[in-house]
Amino acid sequence: MNRPVILKEVTYIVEDHSLVRSLMAAWFASRGHRVRGCDAIDLGELDNARSGDLVVVDLYLGERDGVEVLRYLADRGYAGRVLLVSGGPDPVIEAARDVGAEFGLNVIGTLRKPVNFDSLGEIVDRAPRAAAIVSLAPAPDDVSLAEALANGAVDFHYQPILNARTFEVHGIELLARLGRPGSGAMSVVAALCGASERDLHALAYLAAARAEALARALTDRGLLLAVSINVPSNLVQRHHFSDFLKVLRRVTDAGPPVTLEISELDPFTDVVDARGTATSAVLHGIRLSLDDFGTLNSNIDRLMQIPFAELKVDRRFVDGCSQGGFRDLVCRSAIEIGRARGATIVAEGIERAEDFAHLRRLGVDYLQGYFIAQPLAFEALFDWLSAHRPENYSRFATSDAVTFGEDERS
Repeated sequence: MNRPVILKEVTYIVEDHSLVRSLMAAWFASRGHRVRGCDAIDLGELDNARSGDLVVVDLYLGERDGVEVLRYLADRGYAGRVLLVSGGPDPVIEAARDVGAEFGLNVIGTLRKPVNFDSLGEIVDRAPRAAAIVSLAPAPDDVSLAEALANGAVDFHYQPILNARTFEVHGIELLARLGRPGSGAMSVVAALCGASERDLHALAYLAAARAEALARALTDRGLLLAVSINVPSNLVQRHHFSDFLKVLRRVTDAGPPVTLEISELDPFTDVVDARGTATSAVLHGIRLSLDDFGTLNSNIDRLMQIPFAELKVDRRFVDGCSQGGFRDLVCRSAIEIGRARGATIVAEGIERAEDFAHLRRLGVDYLQGYFIAQPLAFEALFDWLSAHRPENYSRFATSDAVTFGEDERS
């Protein structure tokens, strides 16, 4: 009788030092992985990597560098996991991780040399295989937002946001996705670059329409949850916003409060006009959120100019904040600044239990990220809401908030 062959995941190691490569290969093999060494110059072996695999990349490779390897993987649509290894400075390692994420790769972590195998095991064990999560690679360069809108190729996924104190669901953020038959969901970010004002506004109107449908579905199920949508800064101008406000009222009429997350991609074209328009929106019951705090145009100056009720700490500072250092400092500062302005704080992009617990201790109000739930299709969202149990997070409930100025690690 023939037995089915079960293929184990393959780990590809791109490392130019033979001793390090051998040690890592032996460690992965001891855990049941099939291991392939990959020459740092000829990357052809990586063409065989599949979505269930892992690619370990050293950043310093002699004639080649780790970013070239990341670009090679991205160009071939690799959907598996990537782990970065380096003995270089922390800012370089963090930058490389951001580059990998911007390429659309699933970078599960970074590891410093000399390699600590206990730390390696923690990273590998806590990161789900890429096949188990939604792949959100950047949209191809030839996909424009105008084309996607015209072809009906823009869809939305929905990501829950938790109350950090009670672990109850606080709200839902709508996230735009591009899709073509058989291609799956793709991030809309690449298509936003160079998009016209008209197309950006059309996307915002489409988001508002989907928000109305979501609001009515929530209300029908007896759920009063906040609904958040992203809008470009230049929509918050008087001559644009009056018509958009009429659409938003249909959402609020359905029951849920509405939050507009102001995009960091573009500056306000007229700050005085934007301030007046934003204040009017708030007086009509619309909440404003400063998205991706600390990046590009989402800065303290913008926080001073507009009556934001919410501040969202960007994922690049959230991820790894529990390890201390610069990311932890940014999160603490963002919370303190937000508090001083009377704004609630959302930490987005949470992927690790330790960051979840740490941010809760720091005193954020709301938590969002893959650790809680990935962005979900419409029906899958309601399945998730039905299955959600706050008590599943009870192990975090004993952590008290940190008092600023007091070192929690002392």
